[in-house]
Amino acid sequence: MHKGILITVQKTTTLNTSQQIPLIGFGTWRMGEATYDSVLAALRAGYRHIDTAMIYNNEEAVGKAIADSKIPREELFITTKLWNNDHDDVDGAFNLSLDKLGLEYIDLYLIHWPLPTRVAAYKKMEQLLESGQVKAIGVSNFTLKHLEDFLPQISVTPAVNQVEFNPFLNQHKLLEYCQLKGIVLEAYSPLTHAHKLSDPKLIAMAKKYGISPAQTMLKWSIQQGIVVLPKSQSESRINENLAVFNFEISENDISEINTWNEDARFCGDPTKMP
Repeated sequence: MHKGILITVQKTTTLNTSQQIPLIGFGTWRMGEATYDSVLAALRAGYRHIDTAMIYNNEEAVGKAIADSKIPREELFITTKLWNNDHDDVDGAFNLSLDKLGLEYIDLYLIHWPLPTRVAAYKKMEQLLESGQVKAIGVSNFTLKHLEDFLPQISVTPAVNQVEFNPFLNQHKLLEYCQLKGIVLEAYSPLTHAHKLSDPKLIAMAKKYGISPAQTMLKWSIQQGIVVLPKSQSESRINENLAVFNFEISENDISEINTWNEDARFCGDPTKMP
């Protein structure tokens, strides 16, 4: 492994559970048959944080890659998610995910989307947390409005809110609220599904630092305390996305990138959910 990548294993932030979560995770959405090889390549490159979900239909492949990597379980941070159809059977859904992954516990379990049944489902997740089968619980795709309604009704503040976030979808009010409440914001689609990688402003900024456009977007998020979940099936890009800890973007340039917001969504829109 490349020397610059080895040090990234140690780059973490602290959850409200006192757990350390790696700042870069490996996303597996829509990875299909490439899941096993891609996750194994990521683990070998130095990733220690893997993000999956029941609805991705790849938990078994993720689990097999974890097992075959021979990396000690305590060095890994594994996330999966409760799907919409399973809000009335949280225990069953969780145990099925646990079985498919081949693990004894999950590091982080998230409600995937903010359905009207979210409070009741989350209270069941609080019981899983108390049992020790999961080390932290949280939410995904919750807007500011959802969180303001949700938090007074639950006992355990979510450790994480995983949302679509990048320079072209800069949800700064949501970020500020999560930071105020001690909730770590995680960015899925931090690279805009490649839709914005050729944006002239981004290319110019990347050239200024001698890095790639993807590294520029990832570092912009990380410097704001956001956990990022890039995904790739290319070994070279898997390595490139991890190698973002040997440079810093200046405060002025972070502020400049903050002006690029277009409210551009390339995934589902949770603002339409009550």
